[in-house]
Amino acid sequence: MTISRIHHITFMVSDMDRSLHFYRDLLGFELVLDQVRQNVPAYDQVMNLQDVKVRVGLLNDPSKQAMLALFQYLHPSPSQRQMNNLFVGSAAMGVQTDDIDADYQRLQHAGVRFSSEPVDVVRDGKVAARLVYAFDPDDLVVELYQPS
Repeated sequence: MTISRIHHITFMVSDMDRSLHFYRDLLGFELVLDQVRQNVPAYDQVMNLQDVKVRVGLLNDPSKQAMLALFQYLHPSPSQRQMNNLFVGSAAMGVQTDDIDADYQRLQHAGVRFSSEPVDVVRDGKVAARLVYAFDPDDLVVELYQPS
């Protein structure tokens, strides 16, 4: 096998500035690139689109072990769909925290929407973790996860 690690995960976003605020300013990811890209024939070919123009934001996660790529399509115009865990193809990004309750309070105070309060995950009679789903500006799920 030649695959060695996850290099990046890409989220398509509707407003780069709003998404950068969420991931960089609220979650602590480090912005390493914010650039508009166009006239890249490989993008047209791989994405099966014509005249792709995107604003790309690349962010390192706080551990610098993985990257998050944010794409805002400037051309062609993107479309939005309803987000729901039951839809095949839906995804969630899990981020680990050392203090889920403090992060929940801090993010809620900043206006982040959540599915619930943090809950204990009990398996085999023991608390294995605490978690909660937060929603980014485009309702993409970011799971806050604190192992026991």
